[in-house]
Amino acid sequence: MFVSNAERWAKLCHQQAELIESLSESFPERRDNHINLGLSWRQLEEQISKGRSLKLRDIK
Repeated sequence: MFVSNAERWAKLCHQQAELIESLSESFPERRDNHINLGLSWRQLEEQISKGRSLKLRDIK
């Protein structure tokens, strides 16, 4: 799947990762979950930035 506005989507993924990771300040008991979710958003950001085809099975 080609993302027509890949730069904007990558930026949104980056912002989402930062937002989720910052939740650990308020909810330290969920830090591991926040780290995992943040990493998933960052992987998606990387895929989009490199122009890779996105498939649902690629997103964990």
